[in-house]
Amino acid sequence: MKKIILLFITSLITQLAFSQTGNSPYPVIFVHGLNSDNTTWNSTVAQLSASWLMSSENNLSAVLNARGGDTTEYTQDVVIPLLNTSGVEVNKITNSNIYTVNFGNFWNRDIKDPRILLYNNSLPGANQNPSNQSAIFKQGFALKIFIDSVLRVTGSEKVILAGHSMGGLAIREYLQRRENGIHKWWIDPDDTLNGHKVVKVITIGTPHLGTNVSLQVGGIDFNSEAIRDMRNSFTGSNSAGYLFGNPESLVPSNYYNKDYNCNGIQTDTAIGLNSGTADNPAMPLPLNIQYTWIMSNYLGLGTDLAVPYSSQAIYNGGVFAPAGAADTIRTNKNHIQETSDSRSLIRALDEPDNQNSAYNISFGKLYAGFITLQSRSVTSDTDYYKVNSVTGGKITVTLNTLNAGVNGISILSDEGVSLISKNITSSPDSISYYSSPGYYFIRLTGNSNQNPNLNSYKFTAEIIPSPALNLTVGIEGFRNETFQIEDTLKVYLAEDASPYTITDSAEVFLNDSGKTSAYFLNAVSGNYFLKIIHRNALETWSYQPVTFTGDNITDFDFTSDQSQAFGNNQMIKYQKWCLYSGDVNHDGLIDVSDQSEIDNDVLNVNTGYVNTDLTGDELVDLSDASIADNNGFNFIGTVKP
Repeated sequence: MKKIILLFITSLITQLAFSQTGNSPYPVIFVHGLNSDNTTWNSTVAQLSASWLMSSENNLSAVLNARGGDTTEYTQDVVIPLLNTSGVEVNKITNSNIYTVNFGNFWNRDIKDPRILLYNNSLPGANQNPSNQSAIFKQGFALKIFIDSVLRVTGSEKVILAGHSMGGLAIREYLQRRENGIHKWWIDPDDTLNGHKVVKVITIGTPHLGTNVSLQVGGIDFNSEAIRDMRNSFTGSNSAGYLFGNPESLVPSNYYNKDYNCNGIQTDTAIGLNSGTADNPAMPLPLNIQYTWIMSNYLGLGTDLAVPYSSQAIYNGGVFAPAGAADTIRTNKNHIQETSDSRSLIRALDEPDNQNSAYNISFGKLYAGFITLQSRSVTSDTDYYKVNSVTGGKITVTLNTLNAGVNGISILSDEGVSLISKNITSSPDSISYYSSPGYYFIRLTGNSNQNPNLNSYKFTAEIIPSPALNLTVGIEGFRNETFQIEDTLKVYLAEDASPYTITDSAEVFLNDSGKTSAYFLNAVSGNYFLKIIHRNALETWSYQPVTFTGDNITDFDFTSDQSQAFGNNQMIKYQKWCLYSGDVNHDGLIDVSDQSEIDNDVLNVNTGYVNTDLTGDELVDLSDASIADNNGFNFIGTVKP
C-alpha cells in the first residue's frame, strides 16, 4: 500500500510541475507598426502566455517625437521617462518570456522632470507627427535600449524579435545600420558575430521593399517621417532613400522633414537597408540569425491592403534573403488582422530544425515549445535544443506531450550522432543518457496534424552530475627528486559497505606532478572508497570513503600523508608518500613470482612500455629488480577494507 501511495504522489507531483507555465529558451520582444501600440498584440500574447511565463511588468514605452520641430536629432527626440504624470513608475520590467514595445505615447515636455503620457498621440507642435509615426531610425535606437533592458533583467544571452508592418523595419534598422563600418545600434558592436544579441527575427506584413499604398485608416499622417521611410518611391522615378538610398534633398517638401538618419542635417545621402530586392551588402543582415518573413495575400488581391504581397519579404532572384537563413510563411489576413494571427506567429516562432541553430537551454528549467506546420505544408516538425554537461553525469529529459503532437525524442552527441532515442507513446515520458563532459543535443520530433490546436509540449532536462575527482598519486618507482614519470592508472569507485562493489571506474593520465582529474559517468553523488590500480604498483585503497556531492569536484591527495592509504599502506620517497612498486602480476602481493618476471626481463635486456619496468625508464634492469626485492623482503601486500 505504501508503494502505491508513493507512486501516486510522484505522479501527482510530475503532473503539477507540467501544469505550470513553461519558458521560452529566449525572451520574445513584440514591436508594433505604424500608428499603433503594444495592445495590438493582445490576442497573440494571451495565447502565448498560456505556455510561456509572462510577467505583468512586460511593456517598454518610449516617446520618439519629444522635441518635435525644435530638432530632428534622434538623441533629443527619443525620451524614455521612468514615471507617468501621476508619479507611478513605468518602464519597470521584470523577468518574463514575453515583452511588448509601445511607441504610442507623448510626454510632459519637462526635461528636468520627464513624465510619460501613455497611449497619447499628442503632437509637439504644428506640422509634426505622433510618436508612433516617427522615423524608423529613431525606432532602431529605442529598440537597442529595450533589448539591452530585457537582456539585463532576464539574464538571457539573446532575444527573439517579432515585428508587424513598420516594426519589422525597426528590427532591420537595429540589425543593419552601420556608421563608419561599426554596427551603430548593436548591444556589443565590438563583437562582430554575436553583438546583436538576437537569435531569431519574425516579421509579418512588413513593407521590406516599401509600400506606396495609402491605407485609409483614421489617425495616419501621410506627411509623417514613418510614411516617408516606408515608401518605395516618390513622385517620378526617385527611389525612396530610407529603404534604397538616395540624397535627402530628393524627399518631397510635403513631408515634415527630410532627415532620414535623424542627425539634425537634411542634406546627407542616405544609405538604404536594401539593394534592389535584397538587404544591402554594405550593411547586411547577420547570417547567424534565423529569419521568417510572414507574407499575407488577403482575398487573393496580391496585398494585405497596406503592403503589396511581393514587398513583404526580401529576396535575391528566386531565393529569399538572407540566403540560407530566411524562410517564409503564407497567410491570408488583412493588415489590421495580422497581429492577431497567432497561428502564423506561433509557426514562425517554431524552434530550430537543425543542430547549427539549436536553442541553448539550462538544466532544471521547465521549457515549452510547439510542434507546428512547416513551410510548403510539411507536417513533420523537428526541434533542436542544446545543453552543456559541464561535469558529465546522467542526463534525463522528462516531457509532457499530451495532445501536442510529439512522437519521438533523442539525445545526440555534439557531432550529431544519436546516442539514445525513444518513441513517445504516453505522457509524461522520459529518456536518460550517461554523459561525459561536453555539449549534447536534445531532439524532439512530431507531426503537426496531431496538434491542430497548437498546444505546447513541456519538458525539463535534468542532470545528476558525475562524481568528479582531482587526484594526486605517487608511484614509488616512478618518483624522482623533483618530478614523477608520467603514466596511466585506473581509479575505481567502490561502495562504502561490504562487499564494496565497484560502481564505476575511470582510466586517467598522471602528469609529472602525479596529478590527474577523473569523471565517473555511471556513478551518482555519494560516498565511495577509491581503489587505485597501476600497471606495476600495489593495489591501494583510500583510508576511508570519499564524499562526492552535486557538481562539486572532490580533491584527494595520497601523497600528503601515509594515512591517506587504507592501512597506511604507502612508503615515503623524496618527501612524497607513494604506492609500493613491484606487483607486476597484480595478485596483491609483491613476492618471488614478481621478482622472477623482472629478473627474466633483466637477463633479456627487455625494453619499452612493459610491466616489469618499475622505474618508467623503458629499460628493465637491476634498479627495477632492486625495488621488487626490497618490497618482497618486507612482505608488502595489498591492504583493503
